[in-house]
Amino acid sequence: MRRLAFAFVTVMVLVLTQVGASASWSPSSSGAGYSAGLWIGPATTTVATETGSTSIHITWVAPSGASATPTQYVVRRTAPSTATVCTVSGSTFACDDTSLSASTLYTYTVEARIGTNWSSGQTSGFSATTSAPPDFIVSVTAGNKTAGTAFTATITATTDGVTTDTSYSGSKTVTFTGPADSDSGQAPLYPGSVSFTSGVGSASIKLYNAATATLTATAGALTGSTSITVVAGAPSKLGYTNSSPTCASGSVHVGNGGSFVSKVTMFDAYLNPATQGTSRSVSLTKSVGTGSLSPTTLTIGIGSSETSGSFTIAIPTGNPPNRTVTAASSGITSVVCTVKK
Repeated sequence: MRRLAFAFVTVMVLVLTQVGASASWSPSSSGAGYSAGLWIGPATTTVATETGSTSIHITWVAPSGASATPTQYVVRRTAPSTATVCTVSGSTFACDDTSLSASTLYTYTVEARIGTNWSSGQTSGFSATTSAPPDFIVSVTAGNKTAGTAFTATITATTDGVTTDTSYSGSKTVTFTGPADSDSGQAPLYPGSVSFTSGVGSASIKLYNAATATLTATAGALTGSTSITVVAGAPSKLGYTNSSPTCASGSVHVGNGGSFVSKVTMFDAYLNPATQGTSRSVSLTKSVGTGSLSPTTLTIGIGSSETSGSFTIAIPTGNPPNRTVTAASSGITSVVCTVKK
């Protein structure tokens, strides 16, 4: 009797499918050894934002509802030229495309990946247009500027944002904008006109508000900007800060048996909080009479503008007269607050 032997081979087939902008894999059937499918969707909320005439900032949000977290993202430029802009980790959601042409529309896609094998595919394209090149190039020497101290801004007229327009000469009315007034109310000081020789002029400027701001120069259709940082000048006066209640007007009502609590801050001449390289002692005194003041000395630390602690002046109940508290420190103007019932 002939026996027939049959060898049975069970084959499990892995199927890779591409659906729309997402990829998945799973065994062809469930049962023993079955693995749940792995799914990674496309990045969402893709945005391109121009950040000047030569750069664009690209952002996105991680895929929603994916069964695994992407390990990296690949950003590609697809028009008007093609390039891989960046490849970043799965925890990064932004990158910049630089060295671009002015006034040009650029289109991008984002691809989410897990390792080297699993991809979401590229998102739909999204775009931004770089801004027009500046006609003026505004530049200042490197480093921070000090409030109330003059510095020079160089203004260069150009034909295309790069090439100096040597025909641009003579006295021109230039308007400067951007930096704010200081807290003391002092407005920036700009020249009313700038004299240009072969396309280049210079302007002496004073700014008073300690901040980082964009300084813009405009003359007719020509305009250009630069970023500038102004820092406080030397400490020249004291003021009450973080007060409860505030004594901004020079006096404060605390109610019957109430108290005034405050810190003390050093300011420059334009009311910018000012620091110094050594610590400073601040003495506190009150007018003669009942009530309490504690402590009577506070300290402003190295590199700080405000005392590390607060003082409290309390007035008694009844109908006491007004009290004054004075904060003083050697070499700078003191400050007084009248504390009323």
